[in-house]
Amino acid sequence: MMMSRLLDLRRVRVAVVGHPATNVMTFDLEEADGRALAPFSPGAHIDVQVPGGPVRQYSLCGKAVALGTYTIAVKKEPQSRGGSSGIHERIGVGTLLSIGSPRNHFPLAPGDHPTLFIAGGIGITPITAMVTALAEEKRAWALHYCARSEHHAAFYHELAKLAPERVHAYFSDTPILDVDALVSRQSLDTHIYSCGPKPLMEAVARATSSWPPEQVHFEWFSAAQHDAGQNTTFEIELARSGVVLTVPPDRTILEVLRDNGHHINSACEQGVCGTCETVVISGEPEHRDTLLSAEERAANKTMMICVSRARTPRLRLQL
Repeated sequence: MMMSRLLDLRRVRVAVVGHPATNVMTFDLEEADGRALAPFSPGAHIDVQVPGGPVRQYSLCGKAVALGTYTIAVKKEPQSRGGSSGIHERIGVGTLLSIGSPRNHFPLAPGDHPTLFIAGGIGITPITAMVTALAEEKRAWALHYCARSEHHAAFYHELAKLAPERVHAYFSDTPILDVDALVSRQSLDTHIYSCGPKPLMEAVARATSSWPPEQVHFEWFSAAQHDAGQNTTFEIELARSGVVLTVPPDRTILEVLRDNGHHINSACEQGVCGTCETVVISGEPEHRDTLLSAEERAANKTMMICVSRARTPRLRLQL
């Protein structure tokens, strides 16, 4: 029997197109189906169905309140697999798009503590809403923003106007931010947020390796390195039908499900977006995603079936 989990998509219309930086376009989206756009929290993203292409995730920029529009920023990647290139080449004012509801795997932590943002390139997109929110709340924050040049730094001038003394720019083709030194200067109650190219994120991860994990927050665009060892064969049991399938070492759970006629929504297939998150009823997953916290992994209540595997001979999944 075919099994399907459908994304909760809705229709929006592109109201405004902007060009805030080299190879970056912004799109203001307004409702096109008679339903008001839901409010979102700083750090949230939406799924976007690229016309004639894949589903991709884009962070919501600007003020995290319901103002009648969502804004996303998309950088055209030279090695695009149809996502960013499709958006840059096929979308203009008036284009109708299908999007999902806002989801947030990168939320601001509550509390009156200092906040440090370390962003690189298009990684500034979720941080714009976070910085705007903290500035309005008059909370302590600082932004360290790396980009190839000022022309490549989307939203730089808007963010600098909020508090010039809090925004520090590093414009260079080669890394010039000393992440270790920056982290070492922070007070022990600081929360650190990082989004950007993998080398920058990995540098932040190394510099904060001894920090409490609940104070360090990442939004990964691509999967982090995992030393997971050799893949082994295991079984998955689909709870709704009782069907048992074998997952060999060279296949993922998601691929095996597709091979057997089960459609499961996915997007990144790298364990960074959360689209394929699946409830685990029994068994112990081997988590290889970059989304779940240490506590969530230990609880073993859900897993990302695009990358994660099993430590036990069988996993029973709510599918």
